Amino acid sequence: MNNSGLIEIGKIKSDNFFNFIEELTSSIEVEILKAQGINNALSLLRAQDLYSFFKLDCKKIEDLRNRACLQLTNGAYMIRPAIKDNLDYCIAVLKSKLNEQLLYKSDNHNQDLNVTNKELTYFTNTFINNLTDNMNRSKYRFQYNSNIRRFASAVYTLGGRNVYQLLQLNLPGAFPSIPTLESYNNEFCTRIEEGEFRFNELINHTNKINCSYVYASEDCSGIITKICYDVDTNSFIGFCPELNYGIPSIRQYQTDDFLELETWFDTVKKSTSVNIHTVQPITRESSAPFLLSSFGTDNQFTSISVLCRWFYIYEQCYSKSLRVVGFSSDADPRFMKAMRLATGYFSQLPNVNLLNRNDVFEIEIPNSWTWYYMRSKQLFLCCQDGIHLATKLRNRLLSKTASLEMGTYHVSVKDLQNIIDNYSKFEHNLVLSDIYVKDRQNYSSCLKISSSSILDMLNENKNSYATHCYLTILRYVTLSYIDKTTNILTRLYYAWSTVFISRFWLTWLKYKLMINTKQKYGLNLIPTLKKIEHHFMTFPAFYSIEINAHMLTYILLLVLNKKLPIESLNIFLFSSQPCENMFRSARSLTGPFSTMTNFTIQQFLAKTRKISILNEIKCFEESNVDSNAIKFPTHHKHNRNNSSSSTTVNLHDITIDKIEKVIYDAYEHAKLFVEKLEMLPLLKKNNVFKLDDLCLSMRNDLAKMIHINEDFILNDDDLDFDSESDEETNNDSSTLDVDSEGEDEDPETQTENTKSTKDGYERMRIYSTIADKDKNKFFKIEISGKEKYIHKQTAIWYLTNKTNKLSSDRNVRVQQMNKQK
Repeated sequence: MNNSGLIEIGKIKSDNFFNFIEELTSSIEVEILKAQGINNALSLLRAQDLYSFFKLDCKKIEDLRNRACLQLTNGAYMIRPAIKDNLDYCIAVLKSKLNEQLLYKSDNHNQDLNVTNKELTYFTNTFINNLTDNMNRSKYRFQYNSNIRRFASAVYTLGGRNVYQLLQLNLPGAFPSIPTLESYNNEFCTRIEEGEFRFNELINHTNKINCSYVYASEDCSGIITKICYDVDTNSFIGFCPELNYGIPSIRQYQTDDFLELETWFDTVKKSTSVNIHTVQPITRESSAPFLLSSFGTDNQFTSISVLCRWFYIYEQCYSKSLRVVGFSSDADPRFMKAMRLATGYFSQLPNVNLLNRNDVFEIEIPNSWTWYYMRSKQLFLCCQDGIHLATKLRNRLLSKTASLEMGTYHVSVKDLQNIIDNYSKFEHNLVLSDIYVKDRQNYSSCLKISSSSILDMLNENKNSYATHCYLTILRYVTLSYIDKTTNILTRLYYAWSTVFISRFWLTWLKYKLMINTKQKYGLNLIPTLKKIEHHFMTFPAFYSIEINAHMLTYILLLVLNKKLPIESLNIFLFSSQPCENMFRSARSLTGPFSTMTNFTIQQFLAKTRKISILNEIKCFEESNVDSNAIKFPTHHKHNRNNSSSSTTVNLHDITIDKIEKVIYDAYEHAKLFVEKLEMLPLLKKNNVFKLDDLCLSMRNDLAKMIHINEDFILNDDDLDFDSESDEETNNDSSTLDVDSEGEDEDPETQTENTKSTKDGYERMRIYSTIADKDKNKFFKIEISGKEKYIHKQTAIWYLTNKTNKLSSDRNVRVQQMNKQK
């Protein structure tokens, strides 16, 4: 029976109840019930005798009794048979409906139980069955299926050793031992060695997710400078590996000679940061980035070594049928120069022919596109990280040395201060720490100071027009390259709006400074880049705006020509944030009783292996169609609607004409700022206001001012400097991490004198004899005329004169990083 239309009996009350009774009987039956105060169905069903109240000597019911009852000759009253039958019928109907509903609810309850039981048969059933089977085995013969292995690896990675051992000890047979788990983990990720490029593992990973195109990224982060001995490879980690055309040497520091190790300590530079490469698959479904390589560095590499590494990664992947679409990084001058050399942005590599190949990308650039500066052929593309670009623009606003001029107005953080002082916080949502940030990489403040409400307030005040324009550039950068919901044509519009605003601004400054120079010295000289930059955004930021807009356009044209998948339009994937996320995850991957957030290069390799294992398990489970798939919690921020609209656009609606219209609309939008900032007279006077005139003039100026030729190929001290580097602020105090993992630290007082009269060395791994199988782990030395064997890690302790520490505070960590010895 279909019970979907049933009204619950318990909810029939008051007027609904009386109307229901009257429909089945008549009005007199309703009066009988009202007289007794029965106003709902359940009260009627509970009533024992509906007619006994007529025997009462009560004047109020006398009229009703005369109409509802028959008076017998002996004076007694009897309820009329028809009325009794009617009420009995109502009671029978209500009882029947009540029974049906109780039965229906019981069926639903059973179905819910069945659903719950089915859910229990998913991973829970697998877990219980495996545990039950092991309870009937000897503890030396416990077995674990693949589901339990993956679950155990995930628990160990997320919870750490203490949590894992707590579960293992209290649930014997449920989790494998840690040594056994380590052997299982090799199925997902083998040991990650310093300097190793994991191309085979990358190909296996991309094949699993059916991916043929990827974005790559490179970045560095500070580490604790410390030499460690790796038993598995019999090598010393922590010295800077030599770079051969940008590629680090693997297992370079291996020795069985104590004196050679001592020489290395005196002459070889030690790693102060770790350099990593990550690969972001370009797929329809979201996929975690893959760690390709990591190695220590003293941060003294060149742009040519960066470029050589990118060529090497591209070639190796292409030979395995995996196309690296492009590389991304932050705006470090060496990375910036490598990008310019790779893409030909006012640069050239005369001794290297990148384009005489069959695998280059190629698009047709119309002759009318005077605003497009990139060449039509590219081996791979380059893109600056959007978040780094946004923070660079914000930090420039906070500069104490720069004086940013736009027409007759000045860009000033004081305009934001005035908003905080004069408007309600409900209107602007700002606090002082948003405009005077200590953490120069704080991205959230970039979003807050460039919100639409802030821009509206700035636009209301004529004196803050320049600040409004500058923060509009910042907002457009976030919408173009970071926001996941922006439509591709809208991205293009905002990207080129920032380009044209920047070109107008730079051109105006050039002529403004020329006028000032002529008035002061009587000379008509083109101002230097450094002089222009004093009143402009930093040139690395300007290059980033230009390169990113060109690359976005290039990728769109490749997608339209079906040379790239449509998922390539998710430009927010084309960033160095996968590297940043890897660093953040490694710093957060610590035990609950540890305050350590920093790591040595050896610890970083171990942590990233755990992260890689967890990512592999998640990737497998997301595609696992079995009922016993493991479910992972999702962060609340990831539950928000961040779906990309870049890939939902109909490509058939996008044409060259439509792209040109978007670019022209962006130019017209930029003109509005120029007119409002009163730059127009000077630009018109020099015939650089129209689109073609502006862009041709800018192209000629950039070719003269920033072009890189063969004379600069091996020289990183070119014009790509970042003037903000001298403006880093110091924090007053910070908590320093203590390296408490003292497996390799010995408590003895350090000494340079190897003479000793001790026969025993408490807690030192110094022995008179050792097993043959362990000889490669020890140095043979002479102490007080006696031959001894000292463990290589103990030898490191002996040769180490200082224990380095890094602050948990990011700002202080950057300053301390290169001061380590």
